[in-house]
Amino acid sequence: MPDYYETDAQVNEYLVFHYASKEQTLPWEFGPHQAYGFHARLAECIDAAQLPAGSRALDLGCAVGRTSFELSRYCEEVVGIDFSHAFVDTAARIRQSGEIPLLLKREGQLGDAVTNQLPDGVNPERVAFLQGDAENLPDSIGRFDAITFANVLDRLPHPRRALEKLADITNPGAQLVVCSPFTWWDEFTIPEERLGGFLRDGEEVTSHDSIVSALESNFSLQSTCDLPFLIREHERKFHFSVAQTSIWVRLDNQKI
Repeated sequence: MPDYYETDAQVNEYLVFHYASKEQTLPWEFGPHQAYGFHARLAECIDAAQLPAGSRALDLGCAVGRTSFELSRYCEEVVGIDFSHAFVDTAARIRQSGEIPLLLKREGQLGDAVTNQLPDGVNPERVAFLQGDAENLPDSIGRFDAITFANVLDRLPHPRRALEKLADITNPGAQLVVCSPFTWWDEFTIPEERLGGFLRDGEEVTSHDSIVSALESNFSLQSTCDLPFLIREHERKFHFSVAQTSIWVRLDNQKI
């Protein structure tokens, strides 16, 4: 896997994506304003009323941590895992200080340095960040009652392997949210390992088809939806995406 997510530029871009205000992110009256606040909307896909007491949550592919902190509003323990050392180190510093220094790029080398704060109501003391591989999670990680697995599948060498691991780390009744825009790049996933976006025996195969196939023996599909998100590169350039999202519940068919 390339070191794309280890650079200072990517760390800053994701800090803005996770923690910049709506006005800081998109300083124009026009544009896709509904795409703001992706991480809070993602965490809200978990039904807090259905979580057991003392629930554990996993934010798999946590990047710089916003969803992990959002899950801490109603989960007693949250583990955020990302493959990027730079992302995990940054998230851990935010956990300790509660402060998010970021650069709002305007043009070229010009930009505005600001320091934002963690949002009100989160519980950073409940959160831990670990560097790890979604395809090879250790048994010591334990089991979870809620998992968000967002915008990661199309950045893995073997995404099916990661999906198949989810049954081993969830309790009966656990809620699972899987979402991705399915932007398949050769640098991350060779065509033979992709979940969808191709023809097989003359039939279209979509990534959602493969997710259902990988999960349906251990999870019950509850609903699907589309979650837009917006990543700011600089004041006049943005990346607008729509993540196809499926929400699942773990079946009570496992041996504990």
